[in-house]
Amino acid sequence: MGTTGNNEKKGTILIVEDEPLFRLVYQDILTNNGYKVLVAEDGESGWRLVKSEKPSLTLLDLNLPKLPGLEVLRHIRFDEATKELPVIILTVLGQQEDVRLGLDLGADDYLVKGFYSPGEILTKIDTLLAVADIKKSTSSYKLLVEEGKADAAKLQQDIGLTRLFHCPHCKQEMSLELIPDYTRTDGHWFLSHFVCPNCKRSF
Repeated sequence: MGTTGNNEKKGTILIVEDEPLFRLVYQDILTNNGYKVLVAEDGESGWRLVKSEKPSLTLLDLNLPKLPGLEVLRHIRFDEATKELPVIILTVLGQQEDVRLGLDLGADDYLVKGFYSPGEILTKIDTLLAVADIKKSTSSYKLLVEEGKADAAKLQQDIGLTRLFHCPHCKQEMSLELIPDYTRTDGHWFLSHFVCPNCKRSF
């Protein structure tokens, strides 16, 4: 594991990836666009770097030696010091089930390796970091969804919640969290997701 580049203008990105070619591709894209980059070649060293370096965002491969990517993600989301860390999981074609599991565990987004242009990769990262900055500096609003009203049942069906508006992991009733989106200037806009008050997972 190591550090690449001296540029910290835009934050620090940790790449946890065991394939040297993909590590190099992501390093080049990120360092050339103003990010400091940390790298880890396996899950154990990646988790150690998350804990010690507190990166701004982590690119996390799912197929890792020593500690699988899903386990690293689980550690991140269940540790009080790292649970808010933005995470993009790195996948290959045919890993749809692993993608679903990763998103259920709280991954913020995913990339299919080799299928995104540098510009698309940067857009995903820049967007997630902008949202993270907004969340840090903004009061959010948490609302309970009353299942018997208006389009609550349709919303539950469309987003795929199988236990109404209860967390699929710990069964607690979830809140709809609304975060003001100050990137929009044409009225009052909000970013939204469901959050479990017990296990803190987002959906």
